[in-house]
Amino acid sequence: MITPNIIYYARLSLERNGSKTPKYVITATAGNYAPMEKLKGRDGRVSMFLVPKTSCKSSAPQMRLQAKDSLNFTGLKDYFMDGKLSGYAYGYAPAVRTYTVKGKEKPNPLYGYENDGFLFIVHQDETATSEAEKIIPSEIELIVLEGAKVLIPSYCKQLCMGGFDEILNYLRKQSNVL
Repeated sequence: MITPNIIYYARLSLERNGSKTPKYVITATAGNYAPMEKLKGRDGRVSMFLVPKTSCKSSAPQMRLQAKDSLNFTGLKDYFMDGKLSGYAYGYAPAVRTYTVKGKEKPNPLYGYENDGFLFIVHQDETATSEAEKIIPSEIELIVLEGAKVLIPSYCKQLCMGGFDEILNYLRKQSNVL
């Protein structure tokens, strides 16, 4: 298998704000991924919401990450396996030039990066007591692989089997805490 080029790593931490929709904020990064600059909110941080699918299509992932201005950052494929949180997921950027929010066309900040692949490591909250709380991750790690959209399901399997452990430990240590 071709070794992918990891161009960006981010840790998204759950922000407990009392909202029903879990909100995650990037708290550490390594590398540079230009679209992230365009996803910063008024507070200068990148935030994403973990939301269930809205599409009726059976092929649509059960969960997705939604960024600034309701941008569908990516669907989280294999987020659930056999009805349980799998601990891993993969996805990729939408390949559209613009998207519509409240009847207005907005430029897609991820356009031009649609061939990149996203891997996710989903960390469950070890202190959660209810089933509903256990489904909401305490942290999500994002790894961006340059030009890996076509092979991203295979790279997710490799991630599950520990194939990225060494480089991930390095990225975690080298990441800048925000």
